[in-house]
Amino acid sequence: MLLKFPSCLFLLLLLVLKLAASSPTKEEFFTFNGFSEANLTLDGVATVSSNGLLILTNNTKRQKGHAFHPSPLNFRGNLSDDSVSSFSTTFAFAIVSEYADVGGHGLAFVIAPSENFSNAAALEYLGLFNASNNGNATNHIVAVELDTVLNSEFQDIDNNHVGIDINGLRSYTAHTAGYYADDTGDFRNLTLISGKAMQVWVDYDGVDSKLNVTLSPINAIGTLTTKPTKPLISFTVNLSTVLFDRPVHLGFSSSTGYVLTSHYVIGWSFAMNVGQAPTLDYSKLPTIPLTNLKGHRSSALGLWLAVASLVFVLLATVAAFAVVRWRSKYAELREDWEVEFGPHRFSYRDLFRATNGFGERELLGVGGFGRVYRGTLPNSGVEVAVKRVSHESRQGMREFVAEIVSMGRLRHRNIVQLLGYCRRKGELLLVYDFVPNGSLDKYLHYGRAHKPTLGWSQRFQIVKGVAAGLLYLHEEWEQVVVHRDVKASNVLLDGEMNARLGDFGLARLYDHGIDPQTTHVVGTMGYLAPELARTGRATTATDVFAFGAFVLEVVVCGRRPVGQPTVTQQGEQFMLVDWVVENWRKGSILDTVDAGLGREYATEEAEMALKLGLICSHPHPSARPSMRLVVQYLEGHAPLPELSPAYLCFTNLSLPHKEGFDDYVVSYPSSTTATGFCIAILSMLQKFPFFLFILLLLHFFLGKLVVSSPTEEEFTFNGFSGANLTLDGLATVSSDGLLILTNNTRQQKGHAFHPYPLRFPRNQSDGSTPSFSTTFAFAIVSEYADLSGHGIAFVITPSTNFSEALPSEYLGLFNMSSNSKATNHIVAVELDTILNSEFHDIDDNHVGIDINGLRSYKANTAGYYTDDTGEFRNLTLISGKAMQVWVDYDGVDLKLNVTLSPVNAIGRSTTKPTKPLLSFPVNLSSVLFDLPVHVGFSSSTGSVLTSHYIIGWSFAMHVGQAQAPPLDYSKLPAIPRTNLKRHGSRALGMWLAVASLLLVLLVTVAAFSVVRWRRTYAELHEDWEVEFRPHRFSYRDLFRATKGFGERELLGVGGFGRVYRGTLPNSGAEVAVKRVSHESRQGMREFVAEIVSIGRLRHRNIVQLLGYCRRKAELLLVYDFVPNGSLDKYLHDGRAHKPALGWSQRFQIVKGVATGLLYLHEEWEQVVVHRDIKASNVLLDGEMNAKLGDFGLARLYDHGADLQTTHVVGTMGYLAPELSRTGRATTATDVFAFGVFLLEVVACGRRPVEQWTAGSQGEQCLLVDWVVENWRKGSILDTVDAGLGGEYAREEAEMVLKLGLMCSRPHPAARPSMRLVVQYMEGRAPLPELSPAYLSCTNLSLPHDDCFDDYVISYPSSMPSTSTLSGGR
Repeated sequence: MLLKFPSCLFLLLLLVLKLAASSPTKEEFFTFNGFSEANLTLDGVATVSSNGLLILTNNTKRQKGHAFHPSPLNFRGNLSDDSVSSFSTTFAFAIVSEYADVGGHGLAFVIAPSENFSNAAALEYLGLFNASNNGNATNHIVAVELDTVLNSEFQDIDNNHVGIDINGLRSYTAHTAGYYADDTGDFRNLTLISGKAMQVWVDYDGVDSKLNVTLSPINAIGTLTTKPTKPLISFTVNLSTVLFDRPVHLGFSSSTGYVLTSHYVIGWSFAMNVGQAPTLDYSKLPTIPLTNLKGHRSSALGLWLAVASLVFVLLATVAAFAVVRWRSKYAELREDWEVEFGPHRFSYRDLFRATNGFGERELLGVGGFGRVYRGTLPNSGVEVAVKRVSHESRQGMREFVAEIVSMGRLRHRNIVQLLGYCRRKGELLLVYDFVPNGSLDKYLHYGRAHKPTLGWSQRFQIVKGVAAGLLYLHEEWEQVVVHRDVKASNVLLDGEMNARLGDFGLARLYDHGIDPQTTHVVGTMGYLAPELARTGRATTATDVFAFGAFVLEVVVCGRRPVGQPTVTQQGEQFMLVDWVVENWRKGSILDTVDAGLGREYATEEAEMALKLGLICSHPHPSARPSMRLVVQYLEGHAPLPELSPAYLCFTNLSLPHKEGFDDYVVSYPSSTTATGFCIAILSMLQKFPFFLFILLLLHFFLGKLVVSSPTEEEFTFNGFSGANLTLDGLATVSSDGLLILTNNTRQQKGHAFHPYPLRFPRNQSDGSTPSFSTTFAFAIVSEYADLSGHGIAFVITPSTNFSEALPSEYLGLFNMSSNSKATNHIVAVELDTILNSEFHDIDDNHVGIDINGLRSYKANTAGYYTDDTGEFRNLTLISGKAMQVWVDYDGVDLKLNVTLSPVNAIGRSTTKPTKPLLSFPVNLSSVLFDLPVHVGFSSSTGSVLTSHYIIGWSFAMHVGQAQAPPLDYSKLPAIPRTNLKRHGSRALGMWLAVASLLLVLLVTVAAFSVVRWRRTYAELHEDWEVEFRPHRFSYRDLFRATKGFGERELLGVGGFGRVYRGTLPNSGAEVAVKRVSHESRQGMREFVAEIVSIGRLRHRNIVQLLGYCRRKAELLLVYDFVPNGSLDKYLHDGRAHKPALGWSQRFQIVKGVATGLLYLHEEWEQVVVHRDIKASNVLLDGEMNAKLGDFGLARLYDHGADLQTTHVVGTMGYLAPELSRTGRATTATDVFAFGVFLLEVVACGRRPVEQWTAGSQGEQCLLVDWVVENWRKGSILDTVDAGLGGEYAREEAEMVLKLGLMCSRPHPAARPSMRLVVQYMEGRAPLPELSPAYLSCTNLSLPHDDCFDDYVISYPSSMPSTSTLSGGR
């Protein structure tokens, strides 16, 4: 038929061709359920994973990625009207961000004429455009953006929207991401950066010229998702006016900004002229990875962990609350200075019970330092006095610490003993020995009607006791202690009316041989030495002055040192010293003795005491005696110097009275403090009123200068409370003066300028801008620890109007059109926290110098150059820490310097680094107008909640090389850190997981760890250790101090155990640790003896026991480390390796040991018999001073009692002969051992008992007999150590040898006391005349016939018997 009708054939061919032209080709529809074999065109960071996931950007910052269909498509479908064909596309995507609420920046479906986007920028440009081509009609690009960052430059509606873009990123229409529910029609939000899969449909109707965009969540991969009926956006547009009449490319573009973000496309389908795009097969779509990204954790897991943690924390809280509630009643406070060497610390609970809850019935008195209560310790039943001081006490913490440090280590029978202390929040407690008879002044003044009158012998004994206590403080303790408040009310009387000096709250300590440095006059009027008013320097001489006034007060007890005037004195104050001197001049000095005594007193003693009081009260410090001389005068061992009243009359206290000192006495009551400087000024003003007039004028003039406001060319704001700054945007000033430019905001800006414009006057000759300097302290606190937006700039500008400026990267200074224009006339120093490639930023943490725009002329990473090494140290601008910037312009050298430095701490001064961070040559006269300009700050935020703070600011012009006025850091406001998220933890889920895991691990491991720890450092406590112990160290600290008791730290091994050297971990102090096992030959009994005795002894010539520790099977004693070891190593064992001791050193050593023994026998609270005095028990410190140690055999007993011992202990050669008969150790047996020790040190080539040299047929030599024999021959000095080579003081050597023989007398009654021994050695008393014949018949050969010598012979020197004889240690 077709052959018959050719015309029909022609028509059929035309129809086929027409249909072929109008139907879609195979390239005009496609479906990708995953992209494993899609052969997409990729660039940038885009890639396809092994499971078919299209990854546009993978966990990156400031990157872009593109993916396009491999073949271009032709959208021109209608040949008649040239319109774009209808099409439909759908794709599934997901955006996974580093943070749950911040992403960057988004992705876009793109129809573009080209796949080449190499010139496009990342960040807000989505990898499609750049600053120059954005918005150009020649782009011919259509895009549907899924935008996750609000960019005011493109007029974005929010940071979570869908928009239709044509040729640029300013969307023609946009809507917050979400969908309209089919059932209710309600709009439901979706969060694009939630990490969840979503689906987008883009449908274009070529007939109606309408573009629809629809968004919907994907229920789950593998589950069908229904397209919502109502589109999210419906926009009328004729795409034929946009797209070329040629094939175009379809695909996706994405970019990231400052947050690590991954953009994924899961599946994609497209169709043209067929209605809907092909449906995606959800069962074939790849899964979305969530690993390595922060803040996206399963909410169910997070909730579970949160609940588990909460339950566990609640259980722990309930248990802790129960414990805390029980302990809060007895809560205490501990500080670092209490850790080492403190006296015993009592528990508050024990003190609370001891004082019956600090009841009023137990109150003993109230003073300036606090209240004192009587108490009975619950464990020991010992009576104590507890001084309770609040932190608001007038003396307070400083005096409390002074008393702890000083009195806590003092031990003397005439000093009130501090047993221990306790601290609580808000109060301090000191625990003393209870002294039953109270203070002396109650007997002298207040309580005379109720207290018995003190007899003369009691008063004289009290004066001697106080003198002995002051001698101990000034000369015999390890340091010099200046009491500074010696008076009757600070002298307490024990049950036997013995005096005890107390109240060391004003005491000062310093080393022997060092001059004290004090700057405040403290003490009580009437007892203050006159030189204090001039120098303010307290010394031992000022204590002597106060003691003199005290002596007169006790003897003349009806009068105080400064009293009210009598009727005959006509209003003048009574001065006790003047009154006594006046009576002495009249020859009636005894008339000043207290009338209450009647005539029942020793006339000579009373007169001596009165004159001694006057000598001690001498106005010239050098004329006052030392306390050692005072004690000798009182003991009758030295005669009082002869002085006439006329001498004292013209040098007594009446002189300072006329110099203004007495006015000071009148104006301040007891225990008030003042400075010597103020005293001198007041005295001068009284004499010269003209100076007072000048001073007032000067004060008025300076006051005017202070209150007057600074000029416009210089100002300082230490906080901005009254600054009256010009503010706009979000800028505000807080109530405490903090300038807040942006407060925890997004996409905002804030400005703050000085209230008045400043004029930068040009130089008349060259028109240059003058020099200026400014500094400011700032802080940037961000929502996240490593992400912020955008920064701060210090600005010099002709105008404060920045209404057209944009936030974000433009820092609130410019916008797209104004940036970099020369007409801006703006100079800025930017502190930029975002890297913006558009402005060629060097990094996201830099300082830059900007002129008229944000492309910095010079920039450097934030940091500073150290002055000591010159090395560069980075600073993180968004760390939340305060930093300081200096901006200095040199108008002569035309150089702008910028310096940055951390602020150490608010309140502490910050030093400006010498080397600036930036130094840029620039002539600002070419930038700034010759008109007044404004100086201030601009700041902006971006996508991250950020606060920008200015803490302080100063400015100065015409300062040359000088700096702007320094900021007063003590006045700067604090930086708030509230309401900011994830500082310290940026992933709540991870934190909860780790916290839960740690809590579970702690519970399971805690018991095991505690048991193991306790086993390692287990200690032993017994009842006798509860009260009055020295400081107890933890075994752990001693273990660490001695490096695990390593052999390298071993100092020696003796009969008592091993001694190790150590360094305490907290204080760094060197110590010696004696480690003794329970199987030790001396064992527990001697350990307890040493704890009880040396633990409370304090003297410069006694080795100090710092504390102890006990463990099962071992005991540990902690001593001061004495570096030069024992004396016997210098005398015997180590003579070949140790330097020979010179005579002066030997003489100083024996005097030191004598002084220490005097303290033990007479001056401590009890009598201590050492029982083992020998050279090996004398240690030498760094200055070769002697320290007596090893109290393992010591015995204590009360003064006036007899010691009962039944065992002979000690070392052969040092044992007194009576010990073999009675076994009774006394102070006399110590004197005997000391005598042998003297001979050993002087005749140091010989031990007390030695084998004769060759030819002596094996007989033993007794050192005492040998010295006596040489004395008889007239050659006693031949016994002096030949190693001295004749270089010694002959008189001293002879005296020491004879004194050693005297102390070694076989009859105890013939031996001198240690007090006499000290006087002989110090030359204050002559040695008695004795002949060698007398000593010959009474020497140690006598006990030889009584079997004592056999006893000596049977045990070689320093070798103990099986019964407790001490070995050499």
